[in-house]
Amino acid sequence: MRHLIFALLAIALAAQSPAELRLTHDVSYLASPKLEGRGNGSKGLRLAARYVKKVHKKLGLKAEKQVFLFVNKVERASASCKIAGKKLVFGTDVEVLASSGNGTVKGAPILLAGYGLALDGWNDFSDVSPKGAVVAIARNVPDIEPLKGISKPDLELHARIRRIANMGALAVIVLEDGPGPEAIKMQNGPQIQPVPVLSLPMDKLDGQWGSARKLLGSISERPFTMIVPDAPIELNVRMRQLAAKLPNITALLHGSDPALSKEYIVVGAHLDHIGMGERHSRSGPGELHLGADDNASGSAMVLELARTLRDSKPKRSILFIHFSGEEDGLLGSSHWIQCPTVPIPSVKFMVNFDMVGRLDAASPVLHVGGLGATKAILEQSHGLAPNNLTVAGDLGSAMGGSDHMSFAAARIPSYFFFTGIHNDYHTSRDTPDRINFQGMALIAEYAAKVVKDLADADELPPFEAEASQAGVRRPSNDRRRIAFGTVPDFSGGGGGFKISGTTPDSTAEAVGLKAGDRIISFGGRPISDIYDFMEALGAFKGGDRIVVKWLRDGQEHQAEATLRER
Repeated sequence: MRHLIFALLAIALAAQSPAELRLTHDVSYLASPKLEGRGNGSKGLRLAARYVKKVHKKLGLKAEKQVFLFVNKVERASASCKIAGKKLVFGTDVEVLASSGNGTVKGAPILLAGYGLALDGWNDFSDVSPKGAVVAIARNVPDIEPLKGISKPDLELHARIRRIANMGALAVIVLEDGPGPEAIKMQNGPQIQPVPVLSLPMDKLDGQWGSARKLLGSISERPFTMIVPDAPIELNVRMRQLAAKLPNITALLHGSDPALSKEYIVVGAHLDHIGMGERHSRSGPGELHLGADDNASGSAMVLELARTLRDSKPKRSILFIHFSGEEDGLLGSSHWIQCPTVPIPSVKFMVNFDMVGRLDAASPVLHVGGLGATKAILEQSHGLAPNNLTVAGDLGSAMGGSDHMSFAAARIPSYFFFTGIHNDYHTSRDTPDRINFQGMALIAEYAAKVVKDLADADELPPFEAEASQAGVRRPSNDRRRIAFGTVPDFSGGGGGFKISGTTPDSTAEAVGLKAGDRIISFGGRPISDIYDFMEALGAFKGGDRIVVKWLRDGQEHQAEATLRER
């Protein structure tokens, strides 16, 4: 049987074209268990970067590594806690959450406040303010009728904690259902709260006054809040942030035209994935997430285009870039825009590949959307598709989720190649055996024509702001929200909401915001990070006039803005 399996495998490989074989080899390595899911800060991501750099060098391209820092881990530097004079042991009785801020509390009361909601329709703080108290809340919000109308983002733990901290709480205790506290783990990047945040089993709060579990379990109709009697808390927390070095890999193919070779087409894809699913996983942490489609497929596509285009003598220079940090907020592409390896004005176009491995064999439809690309040039690129490949331009909300967004913020037109979302996205099921390599080879053949067409054009149109939503259609059930136009900088630390730029012709650009600014107030609401900012956006409607305050080089600036809906 074993010999039969190997014979069938050999027949299958023999039936593949040279391009399919190369793509199979690249994806199989990049999405192999050896690379540990290419999580940001992992050894596997470093091995992936080494691999793509080696391939480019073998092609004779000038391949280099660009390094930037990312806060990928936090740990407890020091911590102590006493409740009603009883010392709690960290790691056994209690623990800090990874999002915990630093702080000291001396003898403050504990306010047991249900789910910690302060929203229209359910406000646990309508009778008792959290100011000056340590607030204890249930981690999980049940699916009960009074909460049906509240949006899921408002129910998320991070949003509840942030809201409580902004109301003046000294610290927050997250009450756990299980027998022990939750271990320190970063689930969604460096989200640092402004106050200490503890994980505490519910039973550890019990006393002669009663049971927290029973009280919280009885909530069904209305909010519940009470001061825990005779339970003053003393607390001291100091956290330490640890940064990892993340790699961007660039490879330069010099153009053949003496004049046009000074201009560049960027061909990019992100190299990172989500490792063991510690954060961003849809199937839960602890399992290896190989990321074959997301985005070993895009990384392999860039390598294949480098092989194909090397011998085609494009007139413009082509810069191939493999970005890190995309999964944690477009970090690598944002860093490259801020620290470019070629002059930004000389970059005339960007072509991005993210999840291009699942072309439907029965109905081969490739989505190619454009940001800042004129309708004429987008239609021209679609016209290069072979007869056996349908190219569609409508990517819906997926249009805004990848590295081309960093280039659009810098007024560089872009294309986004994408074969569509699927149920294996961000799960441990995104494996190489599910990739359509024949489909990838077909896309590579078409993409090479598109890039070559851009590289050889006598002139390329500049960024067209009105075309920045080309191919994007808002779902009919989508609420209208404020479009302010900031591009986040997720590198962490420093306070306020740091931005890496603004989108063209946006409100943010009009008021004068620039890369590196930190928004500290929006419409009178204090802003500590992106979560405060997103919550503030949701409080306003189109046409509202508000004041925005920000820090630049330590100096405070402010401006009035009239908000616009999407």
